[in-house]
Amino acid sequence: MQNIKGGGTPVRAGDRDKMYRAVVAELASVIEHVRKSRKLIESAIASDAAAEDGAADNVIVLDDVTPGYERVDAALRECDTGLSVALRLLQGPEVSGNAAAAGGGLPPTRLPISA
Repeated sequence: MQNIKGGGTPVRAGDRDKMYRAVVAELASVIEHVRKSRKLIESAIASDAAAEDGAADNVIVLDDVTPGYERVDAALRECDTGLSVALRLLQGPEVSGNAAAAGGGLPPTRLPISA
């Protein structure tokens, strides 16, 4: 029996591969969820802008949510970038190169532009 730091039983290679695939799949799922959230926010910003364009000149809107949406979108964009980098690091150069060549995997993200 091997002496494992922290106790427990040794991790078999098959279990390690299974865990690795689960982590990669979960990370890809989180990235996709973040991207869907960004699309919803972009739609909300667009509909908010359309509502402002249609408003009468004598109406003052005190509850402008667009700046809040834009801050949330910026935070999600940074999150997307960080998670995508983490996923690429987990996949390694061989897997990332093969996925890009085959057209599979998640599309590359845009790096956030700091204001």
